[in-house]
Amino acid sequence: MTAYINLNRMKPAVLAELRRSVGRRARITVLGDRWVLGSRTGAQQVFPDVETLADALVEKHLVDRRALPDDGGAEFERLLEDGSHHGSPPMDAGRLVSALLLSADTV
Repeated sequence: MTAYINLNRMKPAVLAELRRSVGRRARITVLGDRWVLGSRTGAQQVFPDVETLADALVEKHLVDRRALPDDGGAEFERLLEDGSHHGSPPMDAGRLVSALLLSADTV
């Protein structure tokens, strides 16, 4: 997923959606290809890709699960399938982040 985001130059839009999803509970930044999660206490964790960041956001209860669609990960699978076709337009960042967080929630 990180490669797809980079290839389609979606990192700023995905970062904005991830920030929106955690609100003031945490701070998310990007350093090159690394995603950084900062806590309110100043502690930071660095993640190699957006998938492991999403896992951490869900695991640490930084995302309101009630705001995620309850489809058992079907939206994530649909997005992966739709995005795999060459020539198809890039995925919507909001849908991508919701599906990514939901997928992390079901793992």
